[in-house]
This record gives sequence, structure tokens and C-alpha cells, in this order.
Amino acid sequence: MSPKNILLIRTDRIGELILTTPAIRAFRKGFPGARITLVVSPASYDAVAGNPSVDSIIKLDPSRDLDSPGKVVRFAALLRGQGYDLAAIFNPGKAMNVSVFLAGIPRRIGYGRKWGFLLNNRLADRKGLCEKHEVEYNMDLARAAGIKDWAAAPDFTVTEEDERRAEKTAEDNGIRPGERLIAVHAATSNPEKVWPAERFGRLCAMIEEGLKVRAVLVGGAEETAVSAEVITASGMPLCDLTGKLSLKEFGALLRRSSLLISCDSGPVHISAAVGTPVIALFGEAREGGSSRRWGPYGAGHTVIGRPAVRDITVEDVYDAVRNKHG
Repeated sequence: MSPKNILLIRTDRIGELILTTPAIRAFRKGFPGARITLVVSPASYDAVAGNPSVDSIIKLDPSRDLDSPGKVVRFAALLRGQGYDLAAIFNPGKAMNVSVFLAGIPRRIGYGRKWGFLLNNRLADRKGLCEKHEVEYNMDLARAAGIKDWAAAPDFTVTEEDERRAEKTAEDNGIRPGERLIAVHAATSNPEKVWPAERFGRLCAMIEEGLKVRAVLVGGAEETAVSAEVITASGMPLCDLTGKLSLKEFGALLRRSSLLISCDSGPVHISAAVGTPVIALFGEAREGGSSRRWGPYGAGHTVIGRPAVRDITVEDVYDAVRNKHG
């Protein structure tokens, strides 16, 4: 019997959530008459707000909202009251596995770890081996629900209002309407993924002087210090939109850009989802961090991979940019 009330759970970071959207779309296509609820972290909510495959979204941070037995029991009671008949957990978590079990959800799909014995449709977790892309790993859970494989790009919904606001912010910071832009995201939360700000600065200067294209720094408010280092290293008054855009406006600016250059981080997946080519810098020897699993998904992107990301030279990246821009 086809499920009528589906719970899909992905409570980690923005990039991981975006790479789950093809599987979410597969659930919608596979069970068109079902109601689909998505559980996401509050920080990732905007990444899926407005997604047409989802009927409702629950914001939940397991590290805070499920950090005691009492909270787990209350969340399970909430789920039980909503009458879900299928749950799929894309990022394993002990508290979440307990919650869907206590909620009495008949079909519980996920990975056989972190008390995975509480699930009744378990997959071996081989993600750390990086044998395929994260999108494909997520599709494995859709297949476990009986959905046939089909191709789908990641989703990131941007409205016309998001585009207008992003354009106004760009103009307020010196970008002319229609001016060609290359977005540059220099920050990452993982020190092993960092490409030095000094190299990003030299790269931006080479792009502006050699290609006559504006290099625009982008990122979240917590990344302003890194962008400031890039500007200092460039020796130029680069346009800096770091921290000045909402997540949706950020996606709109990337869609308006001709290219994104970034370390391995969430903006890589936002850019790919809105259709803008990416040059992504990867340290391929990082455990579980290969571009085979985490690179930009789809055609038209370039991955520059070395054993460590710091092995990548400025010239490596500039040559890739020139190949994209001719």
C-alpha cells in the first residue's frame, strides 16, 4: 500500500540538505497523492522554503531539541499524533531513530547505525567510502521506499522578489545592472577545506585585471573576516557582499553570476542548484571528503582536486577560470 503521510528527515547543514532535494522530489513523484513533511534544522530552513515537493516543514535541531529523554518522548508523541506511515532519515541520529520508533511509524527507512536496529528498513552506511555522489546515496533511501530511479537536479527555490533584492544590494555596492560577475566564496567551517585567503586575493586581482570581470566576494555574516583578508591580499577595492544577503538573495545573486569559485562548502551546491557553473577546490585525501561524493552535482562544473586543498595553486584556478570565460 502506498504511504499517505510521509516524514523526511535531514537535520544537518545547508549543503547536505540541498543534495537531498532530488530524493525529496523522487518521493513526491513516486507518491503524488501523499502529504510530505520535511524535518530540517532551523539554520537550513531557508534552503527548502518554497520547495514545491514539500507540504510542510518542521524546524528541529536535534542537538538542542532532542538532547534529553523527555524531549525525545515529547517529539515522538507529536509525530504519533500526526499519523505518519513512512519515515526516511537521511542523516543518522540516535535520538531521531528513537523518536520515529516511539512514534510507531510503520515504515522506518534509514541507515544501520546510531541505534539503526530501531528501523525496519536499514541500509548499510558506506558513505564514508565516497563510492558515489551524496545525491545518489540519498536516492538509495527513495529506492528503499519502492521508488524507481530517475534523474533530478538539486532544488533551490528563488523568487522574483529575491532577485530584485539581490540586484538592489549589488547596485548599492557598486555593481552596474547587467555587469558580468564572478562570485568568490573564500570561507569554510572546516580548516582542512581552507584555501588561503592570500591566494583568493591574488586570484581576484588576476580576474579583475586580466579578464576585466568583477570578482564579488560572497558568504555569510560569520565569514566577513575572511573576505576582509581576501580584499587586503588583493590590493584592490573588491566588491564585498559577504553578510549582506539573505540565503535566498544569495542564491539569486549566484544565479545572476556567470561563475562561482569556492572551497568545498554549501555555496557550491546552491550555485549548482540555481544553474550557475562552479569551480570547486577540493582536498581529495580528506577522509570522507572526496569530490566524488561532495563535488558540484550535474554537468558544466569544474573540480580542481589535489591531495590537500593547499596543494592547489593560484595559477591552477586562474587557468580554469580562463577556460570558462575564454
